[in-house]
Amino acid sequence: MASEPKGHPLIKSLRARTLPWGLRQLVVVWYYLRHQGVFTDWRAGSQLYYSSIVDHFNPDLVWATFGNTDCWNIARDLAQAAICPWIADAKDPWQNFIPTIFRNYLAKYYGDSAAMTAFSKFHVADIQKYFGREASVVYSGFSTDQAAPSTPLNPDEMTISLTGAIYDQQALTQLIQGVKSWLIGLPEKKRANACFIYAGQDSDAVAAATMDLSTICRIDIKGFIPLEELRHIHRRAIANLYIKSNLTFHHKTIEMLSAGRPLICYPEETEEAVEISQSTSVPLFSCDSPEQVSEALDQSLNIGLINIQEDGGLKALTWESQAKKLEEIFLNVANKQNDSANA
Repeated sequence: MASEPKGHPLIKSLRARTLPWGLRQLVVVWYYLRHQGVFTDWRAGSQLYYSSIVDHFNPDLVWATFGNTDCWNIARDLAQAAICPWIADAKDPWQNFIPTIFRNYLAKYYGDSAAMTAFSKFHVADIQKYFGREASVVYSGFSTDQAAPSTPLNPDEMTISLTGAIYDQQALTQLIQGVKSWLIGLPEKKRANACFIYAGQDSDAVAAATMDLSTICRIDIKGFIPLEELRHIHRRAIANLYIKSNLTFHHKTIEMLSAGRPLICYPEETEEAVEISQSTSVPLFSCDSPEQVSEALDQSLNIGLINIQEDGGLKALTWESQAKKLEEIFLNVANKQNDSANA
């Protein structure tokens, strides 16, 4: 069900960035204090449908993902209308999206959620800090359709892939240095078959960073591409590289593990991501120098086929497995609600 935003013209102007300095700050403060969010027009638009949802769907609980607080506000409103519990999910870190002065105030406001779920252990730590409570990790996972066997490496087509956003230009430069060093050390015949492929939103930055590399191997800057094309690249690559962000946990680590080819992260990955990879048969090389990137590529070249379809660690990360985990959380909350009602 989709609804249109309703009212609150100042909020629309705020998002359009047409409010003058000073008034903009006042609007933000007022709406967080009075309405606990800055998407109040969307919240108001959704309220028209609460009675229909309650009458025809009769929810046992409401689950909502935090991308902004009004997602939780809508869930809270609907749960009150349906007289049922609600569960707060954290897809994004609280400290990255909520102004400092409101973090503790709003965390206390949402303390009535029956449970909390989180995108990763990284997000759980954020929840513990601001909400003072525990949360259950439910990874986004990947479809079992994605877990197709990796492709045998083609000696006539030596692909290195880099995927996703580039959060740190210096890290990108150092990663490329490692790739370049490794390529220079290869026999000329092997090097002639090398291709460096980038897929993601930062095509211009990668194109600039790989100018020197283009004298050694072919560069293919693809930008955004369909998922199936990306999967095809990942399954055929010597290794799949990505730049780590210090701001959050990255779901793409799990997605790329499902391709069955080694991962190379620069700079060093979090302990959580390393532990996830260690639960599978797909190696993750967590690098903190160009030399380590070069060594990781050398090792990756000698890693053969990985039977990912029978990999227990990867099976635990599929949508199906994570959905079962989420269902257990839902049932636990619903059963507690029923027990309270019958007490």
